[in-house]
Amino acid sequence: MNASFRFLRSLVPSLSLACWLSVSALRLAAQRPEDQALAPPPPVNAEFKFDFTQGPARPGFTPVAADLNYSVERGYGFDFNSKVVGVTRGGADPARAGHVTGSESPFFFSVKVPEGNYRITVTLGDAQGDSATTLRTEAGHLMTAGVVTTAGKFETRTIVANVRRPQIPAPPQNAPGGTEVHMFLAGEAEARCWDEKLTIEFNGAHPCLVAMEIVKDNALPTIFVAGDSTVGDPRRGPGGNWPTQICQFFKPEIALCNSAEGGETSKSFVTGLRMDKVLSQMKAGDFFLVQFGHNDSKANWPQTYTDPATSFKAYLRVFLEETRRRGATLVLVTPMERRTNGDTVGAWARAMRELAAQENIPLIDQWAASKELWTAMGVNVNSAFSDQTHLSGYGGYLLAKLMVSGIRKNVPALAKFLVDDFKPMDPAHPEPPAEYLRQSPGPGVPTRGARGPAPAAPAASRAQTP
Repeated sequence: MNASFRFLRSLVPSLSLACWLSVSALRLAAQRPEDQALAPPPPVNAEFKFDFTQGPARPGFTPVAADLNYSVERGYGFDFNSKVVGVTRGGADPARAGHVTGSESPFFFSVKVPEGNYRITVTLGDAQGDSATTLRTEAGHLMTAGVVTTAGKFETRTIVANVRRPQIPAPPQNAPGGTEVHMFLAGEAEARCWDEKLTIEFNGAHPCLVAMEIVKDNALPTIFVAGDSTVGDPRRGPGGNWPTQICQFFKPEIALCNSAEGGETSKSFVTGLRMDKVLSQMKAGDFFLVQFGHNDSKANWPQTYTDPATSFKAYLRVFLEETRRRGATLVLVTPMERRTNGDTVGAWARAMRELAAQENIPLIDQWAASKELWTAMGVNVNSAFSDQTHLSGYGGYLLAKLMVSGIRKNVPALAKFLVDDFKPMDPAHPEPPAEYLRQSPGPGVPTRGARGPAPAAPAASRAQTP
């Protein structure tokens, strides 16, 4: 055995030790707190029971008279200048003794609650007459339309809603970050989706409310939504985009939190702390539907523009990794095309397709479906839009139907939460407007905690920025 071989052999124990140390170091690094999936915040419990009959309340329920307005101090009551009337029917059974209805539709009831998901069970009907009720929550999310009862019959319906505040858990001392979502559009801070309460809207031809139970459900999965004004909830007017209307097609077993807002891009959603807000609530089993492109395509917005071949995909990968880190599922949604039905956001839609294929991400190709839809509508396409880019309530309804079809086809884990009686729509044959689109979802930009009428939005606001 020559000297060189003996020397190399003498190194084997040291080399083995070095390899072991390297592997151990990697294992230790993988166990660092910053490399582990983050646990959700500790749950906060809340439960309420309200009786709207005009006689003695049933045991365990809080009586609510028709003239009880919301106040921050009380924490519950009729809200946003609702015109409510109490109806007495008599009898010993509190469940049939009366109800409240609106002298003007809609009327609103709010409850001050911690942020989170809530299961809401309402009893609707009239002991001596018919009723017809449409239920919405928060910023106009349509839960169920046209619940009809005949005289003496009552219906109990359960819906779910997400409540959130703009605050974010503060980062540790000397760590970068912030404590509140960055809002740059006029009026956003006063929107119902950011206030301190859960708000339920009662609309329809003749809404009749008898009782309500509200329970915070920390186990409910959540659908988080990110996007721009082609995705965000409306400030005023009927309808809204597809997230505002899609809740009616889900069973009351999953909540939706729409974090989309006008002016946002895949980049600004991250840098403006909206992403941090979503991640602070996200847990294993949740879903994150992400739709960007309209503002990402604006090269004249230097701070937020993203290139479809490079930075756009890079920011979407941030969404992917942070979502997977928490055990949730990312779903990419290509942006719908504008009214001209050209190729204004096609490059960003194609970039989403490419990334979805590369990273095995579920994708709903709304861009392709919307182009087929707008073509089928022909000269009637104007009815689906309120301007060149933004949808009318009817347009939002049509895209909500197409989104559900996309979920059924490409996201089976989410499809199991869809209602069993959903009727798909062929984009080549658009449906007529739904009846509920003729109803207003209520006031435009109510002030947090206000009981009076909502202020008008400033004419020069950027609320219509996509």
